[in-house]
Amino acid sequence: MPPTIRAARAADRATAIELWAALHREHEAHDARYRIAEDAAQRWATDIREWIRSPQDGVWLADAEDAVVGLLTAHLYEPTPTFQPLLFLYVDDLYVRPPWRGSGVGRALLDAAAAWGKERGAVEVRAGVLASNPSARGFWQAVGATDYSVTVTAPLT
Repeated sequence: MPPTIRAARAADRATAIELWAALHREHEAHDARYRIAEDAAQRWATDIREWIRSPQDGVWLADAEDAVVGLLTAHLYEPTPTFQPLLFLYVDDLYVRPPWRGSGVGRALLDAAAAWGKERGAVEVRAGVLASNPSARGFWQAVGATDYSVTVTAPLT
């Protein structure tokens, strides 16, 4: 049975935080340079409370088999004034529980967020993806995303 995609509600906050934390644990496992702050979950918990009510921010959950199996958070942005004005949807967090990966949950979450963004005038979607996460890069390539900007890092010695 396909997942049901819905906007998150205040009552979903604890589940959303659990999924967010799982996403970031996976990021940390992919790359030792990825280190979230000690109080990141507390700050994110405060932010999600606002995002659920904001017309510029969205939080979606995927329900399947009486469980929440996926999370997507996205925000509407415009580039800085030095660039041509362009409203875009930025996906901050996209997480699907491992047993549900490859089943269309991520695509369904993205489709819901994209429809929401298009209704508000967004013309493209952007996301940051860890270079060391091949499955995430593969997902974004499968939905037609291409590299726009690459962030590089080097230690200062």
